[in-house]
Amino acid sequence: MDQNNIIECGGFYFIHNFDSGNLGHVERVPTELIAPGINHKTNAPETPDYEFNIWTRPDCAGTEFENGNRTWFYFGVQATEQNVLVRLNLVNLNKQGKMYNQGMAPVTRTLPGKPQWERIRDRPVHSTDDNTFMLSFKYRTADNLKATTFFAFTYPFSFAELQIALNSIDLKMLPLPPPQSPDDIYYYRECLIHSLEGRRVDLLTVSSYHGISTDREEKLTNLFPENQERPFKFPNKKVVFISARVHPGETPSSFVFNGFLNLLLTRNDPVAIQLRKLYVFKMIPFLNPDGVARGHYRTDTRGVNLNRVYLNPSLSYHPTVYASRALIRYYHFGCEKEDSFEEGNLSMRSIQNVNETSEPLETKKKKSLSPYKIGEYGKREKSSKSVGCNKSSTSIKQANASKDKNAIKNTNETGQLADQVYDMKLQEMPSQTSDASSKASDCVEPDPRSLLTCNVLRTCLGSDVHLSTSEELNLQGNNPLRPLRDTLKNSISLLMESSSSVVGDSSTEGKESITSNVRVGWCAECRRAARRLDLTAPGLAAMLPGYTPDVDPFMTIPGPTQTRSENPKCHTIDEYREHQRQQLDYQQKMLSESSSEEKDAVYFCANCFKRYVVTGLNEEVKISEAASSGSAAVSAHSTGEGDAKPQPITEVSNTPQSAVATKEEQVKSGIKALKKKPLPPPAVSTRSAHKEQESGLYLYIDLHGHASKKGIFMYGNHFEDPESCVECMLLPRIMSLNNLHFHFSSCNFTEKNMYLKDRRDGMSREGSGRVAVLKATGLVRSYTLECNYNTGRLVNVLPPTTRDPPRASPPTTGPPAPPKYTPHIFEEVNPYQVGKSLGASILDLTGQHPNSRIPCSEHRSLPALRDWLRAHTRTAKPQC
Repeated sequence: MDQNNIIECGGFYFIHNFDSGNLGHVERVPTELIAPGINHKTNAPETPDYEFNIWTRPDCAGTEFENGNRTWFYFGVQATEQNVLVRLNLVNLNKQGKMYNQGMAPVTRTLPGKPQWERIRDRPVHSTDDNTFMLSFKYRTADNLKATTFFAFTYPFSFAELQIALNSIDLKMLPLPPPQSPDDIYYYRECLIHSLEGRRVDLLTVSSYHGISTDREEKLTNLFPENQERPFKFPNKKVVFISARVHPGETPSSFVFNGFLNLLLTRNDPVAIQLRKLYVFKMIPFLNPDGVARGHYRTDTRGVNLNRVYLNPSLSYHPTVYASRALIRYYHFGCEKEDSFEEGNLSMRSIQNVNETSEPLETKKKKSLSPYKIGEYGKREKSSKSVGCNKSSTSIKQANASKDKNAIKNTNETGQLADQVYDMKLQEMPSQTSDASSKASDCVEPDPRSLLTCNVLRTCLGSDVHLSTSEELNLQGNNPLRPLRDTLKNSISLLMESSSSVVGDSSTEGKESITSNVRVGWCAECRRAARRLDLTAPGLAAMLPGYTPDVDPFMTIPGPTQTRSENPKCHTIDEYREHQRQQLDYQQKMLSESSSEEKDAVYFCANCFKRYVVTGLNEEVKISEAASSGSAAVSAHSTGEGDAKPQPITEVSNTPQSAVATKEEQVKSGIKALKKKPLPPPAVSTRSAHKEQESGLYLYIDLHGHASKKGIFMYGNHFEDPESCVECMLLPRIMSLNNLHFHFSSCNFTEKNMYLKDRRDGMSREGSGRVAVLKATGLVRSYTLECNYNTGRLVNVLPPTTRDPPRASPPTTGPPAPPKYTPHIFEEVNPYQVGKSLGASILDLTGQHPNSRIPCSEHRSLPALRDWLRAHTRTAKPQC
């Protein structure tokens, strides 16, 4: 019997017609069929007086958008008998056996009587029968027959509760009094947009009066329907953007949100004062208010997982995400810009190792575009273009030894140029042009003065790379790799020619000087990158094209008659000293020979195609940008040594002689200035700090709940640049120093986690907030904060703060057991809860925390913490 959304069954009334309620159907089990159970406290058998089978409503139940999400339940039971034992069986839930095996239990409260939510005391039992998951638990009815006992999947926080909480904040904060101090709280609440069913989506602005201007933010197109004034601008403050409840059933996100908001609105807290002084906080408490109100677990009223549409949200179908994305772009650019959703169309990921599979070149061209290469951030694009490619029949044949191929697969930064000409041997293919034209183009031998010989090309690409002979290239028909090969050789030749024109009189030396005056080597940055690669994968650097580990960074690589020596194995200190002495003698000899032949040697880097000059003082001088860098085997820039990103190889145009002469004078003057300087002291290896992008955004965090993975943790994005990787991991690592329950070891920064597809709907995480924000803005600090519904794996031992007096160490009785997570764990404003620790960790990112724990931790300082993370990225590759 179902009247007015109250289900009456067996003398009990089941209530679900309230905000966030979810109950579908109830059936009473006949008394004679009630199976006896065990009292887990007394281990005595007991038989319930009543038993009911309960079905929950899936998301969008009864509509065309109904889907299979059946995890959330929330209902009340009013009994007609006092103190009777009742068993409830939830018979159609999604399989969550792992979570319930870990001790997860539903929550309950009784109104009136026990208004606080708590976990049920009877341990729930779950089973799977005919692929149906069933959860069972018992309770005793209240003595007050007018009381209603509520049960929920986890601690609820409804849309009505949110509005009540925000209204109470408004009563305390608004209207804002005239500021008495710059540290006074600036608070503003506005309606960002309305949901599909007309519920308001709130946007909160919290800061202080430091840096406030008289200008107000613009009213963005299609947003802010209530036409109220926008908040004031803060030109010199960056924005921290925080959102929650994009998945309506993940209520832990609301408790973390509430805790952080309570921290920001605490007037005299030193952490809150500093946060408000430095940043402007833009906060959206509910991104899916319709789903919350309707009792959904994961989707909106149209059955859409809104955390998968950030790349291309629709104002008509996904208004809340559309508004969130528009705001993020507005604060990033500092003004409203038309959003063409170009980032959302990038659905193909780049493939790190082109020679892992034998695929058509056209397919590899499609895979070469990196989906999150935005501005200076993200992956580098691979250049795999070919001229006249026959996509229907062209394939790359892999003939090299499997040892070399596996060595290239071991790193994402090696063999990129070699991949472009790897195994330039083709199978027979049908002709697409006339035989006469193909023979004419294939049989012409390259001019040795304008194209490098195969030997020199092999020096640049590596002796292990297979270069096809002229007979192999002279196939009948159109050969797409012949132009590619010649183009690469021409590019190298032109770069070397422009290098040779820097010194000497190119107008009188003639064409022969092109290959005779320029030496082939590896520049200092590339050699440093190769040495770091060798630390990560010993022996791999020795296989790089043209690289010799035993030669000084500014010395010439071995010529054709020399052999590449292996790293010596020194068994004693004397052997090591003798080896170092021999190397020093060899370097001095090579330096004297090079200085006698030519005062300033011009080199051509075989890895990055950069020109550089080695002066008589053994100092490297970079030559102008005439020769741009391209895809290379090892990138010095991708390892944090510099911030400039390599550019694609471009054709060298005919430069006027006057311009060349001007560049010559500039380089020569720089060399003379260097020669006048005394020898510098031994260089100390330093790493450049991560370069902040020009953006009004500082941090993006989307708050979530998690069912299977224990603990509180973060998902970040993947970067090939180690310094960006370190910056991405910095906030999660600091969180583990400030919070008892944050699990840094559970954080995930892998590329796979950026594109993983959901099992249920097949949608990719590429459309999630953290990945889409990276693509739209290049923001490195873009995260998803996940909180388990139940418990964690560990409890951290927190270092003391700098101002705390030393405490007596407690007796060592083993690590404490992780507690059951409650709203107090997430939102309580004390030093150990997530809301407070998140604010403290944001300040620690820039060393602005007034009472930090980092100086008392194992790291001692922020630079040392970054060094620890650099080492962590090398030893924990699956997580970065």
